[in-house]
Amino acid sequence: MKLLKPLQAAALLCAVSCPAFAADVDYQTISDAAQKTGDLSRQALVMIFGDVVLSPFQPGQPTLIGSLFAMLNGVLCTVALVWFLVVTLKSLYQGGQEGQVFRSGRTMLHPVMSFAGFITLIPTASGWSLSQLVMLWAASTMGIGGANQLTDKAADMISSGMSLVVPPTAPATRSAARAVFEMNLCKYATNRELAMLYQDGQARTLPMETRGGNGSYLTDNGSARCGSARIPKTSEGGLEGSLASPVNTDNVTAAERQALDTLQSTLDAAAGAFVDTYLSRRDQDTGTLADAETLIQTAAATYEHTVNQALNQLNYHAALQSQLTTQLKARGWLSLGAWYHTFATANSKTNAVANASPITTGPGLQGETGTGDLYHQVFAAYRAQVQNSPYTAPLGSQTAPDDGAALSATDPDAVFVSVFKNPMQKATNFVATWNLSTDASFSDQVNPLIKMQTIGDYTLGAAESALAAYTLTLAAASTADNSVLGAIGKLTFINLPAVVKDVLTELSPPFYFLLLLLFAVGFSLAVFLPAVPFLYWMVGVFNWLVSVMVGCAAGPMWSATHLGAEEDRGSRSAYGYIFLIDMMLRPSLMVLGFFFASMAVMAGGTLLDLLFGSALVNANADSIIGLFKMIGWLMIYARIATFGVTRVFGLQAMLADHVITFLGGARMAGIMGGMVDDVKGMFVQAGSDSRKTPGLQDAPNRDLQPGNQDGVR
Repeated sequence: MKLLKPLQAAALLCAVSCPAFAADVDYQTISDAAQKTGDLSRQALVMIFGDVVLSPFQPGQPTLIGSLFAMLNGVLCTVALVWFLVVTLKSLYQGGQEGQVFRSGRTMLHPVMSFAGFITLIPTASGWSLSQLVMLWAASTMGIGGANQLTDKAADMISSGMSLVVPPTAPATRSAARAVFEMNLCKYATNRELAMLYQDGQARTLPMETRGGNGSYLTDNGSARCGSARIPKTSEGGLEGSLASPVNTDNVTAAERQALDTLQSTLDAAAGAFVDTYLSRRDQDTGTLADAETLIQTAAATYEHTVNQALNQLNYHAALQSQLTTQLKARGWLSLGAWYHTFATANSKTNAVANASPITTGPGLQGETGTGDLYHQVFAAYRAQVQNSPYTAPLGSQTAPDDGAALSATDPDAVFVSVFKNPMQKATNFVATWNLSTDASFSDQVNPLIKMQTIGDYTLGAAESALAAYTLTLAAASTADNSVLGAIGKLTFINLPAVVKDVLTELSPPFYFLLLLLFAVGFSLAVFLPAVPFLYWMVGVFNWLVSVMVGCAAGPMWSATHLGAEEDRGSRSAYGYIFLIDMMLRPSLMVLGFFFASMAVMAGGTLLDLLFGSALVNANADSIIGLFKMIGWLMIYARIATFGVTRVFGLQAMLADHVITFLGGARMAGIMGGMVDDVKGMFVQAGSDSRKTPGLQDAPNRDLQPGNQDGVR
């Protein structure tokens, strides 16, 4: 019975591991991924521990850390030997007194575990004990290799055209895909009806036929038409606006033609199957209609994916993504944290994708099509199914007028038309939810980090422009006052240059106060916030290095806990095994934390934009929003966005600790846990000090006697 639980655990582990082996993940692939010569994490371990990292179980050159470990292991061996002999003699004596070899609570595994603990404690030729080498192997081979495989897979997915999150498709593309499906649905419904009408005689009405190809299709029978589809004409002006210069668009045109060919062939087969299934259900009550809405949405997404890949090859994104793939595969998982912005914007869609949607026409059935009864029956079934489709679009998708969701849902914007009675509410909601994180007007997905960074750039630009304008205006007024214009002005009633100079001088304290405030806010949003992913990544990197050193240092103590471990039911040695798992999984969990945080930030930012208007209206239903209230709500929005970014990206450093706690381990004390808050405090303190405007605090009150001064404090 005691072996039953280990056997069950082994069987479960084998079952869970089968998909991994099927995906060509085994020890050899993990080991190969860990042996990249340019891997930064491996180089860091070699710098700390020496050549023992490259071949843990083979003797290498002596190093400082190896010599120190040899001394430590020697001391522990001496202590363990004395303790082991005392415990053994005591156990033999008690066994002789009780007349049994193994006392209650002990089995034959007790001497085996004690022997293994003692053997793994003895120093090897390099000075490292076997338990330390096992810990180092877990970190340098299993940990680094697993994380490198995850990173390489992510880089390959980005190179293949996949984005960080599932992007929405443009309403124009979905409408075009729907028109193509309905064109083919019309063709098959008409042809099936004509076949039934003329099954006993010669057909006089020609069947519908799809002609064309290479980006242009027409479905008709010479009399009536079911529709057409073609790619738009190449518009160099449209691409020039998005790519900054005219380029050769032959590759884009070829991609559009290929995408439309795929769209037509996919939806043609789906429409034929839909009509046949409808007839089967109508006549024989068998078969299940396919979800037409899902087929249409999937086909539209495939079309945009193909076109978007071609568009990305025309701008700098392709070169940057190629550099990302090259560097990640050369330097390993440790360099992942420096590439957040490229991952966040990789293969992102722009308005050029929506402009590349096919141009379609609908059915024109004024000619010979038969009775049209089957056509109307099929389309009635199709529209009923679309209206009740379970398809769910990605968050941030805009609803097209002919989408299935639009047939049964109420547009939330219609509520705001009646609720937003105060124009300041509309202005506040518009400014707060203005999407600056994407160039695609058809997408409501928001990356709050990129959005706030853009706002910070605009803020710094506005502050710099205001400072330049103020300086130039003051210089011009001073120059004019000290010139002939100033001399003439002194002889007249008003000296305009002197008035301008005096007004600007008197307004300088509040001007500089607001200016420095803008600089502080701009620096925080444009500099600190974009650095948050990298800051938390470095926190995780330092914690990983510390965990490797702790594991190697604690290896001999882990061996020592096996001396008599069974008597205490493994309470002392169990944590060593948990820490060994930590060494193997921590780098991979950091990689997962990077992607989890990147996706969670976008989902949270999109939800914030969608819910902010409702919260604004409900909180101010019976009150009026003025300028100061508007600023307050904008500050609330900005605070939620920035606070969410800084907290969510902490997953990079904390995910591994949270996962290990599920195994019964204790959360590791991160030595770099306060680094992000410290950097944030640096910017906050700089902004606080900059707002202490010179000359404002010590401004004297001229009406008071000398010695009794007043000022703003």
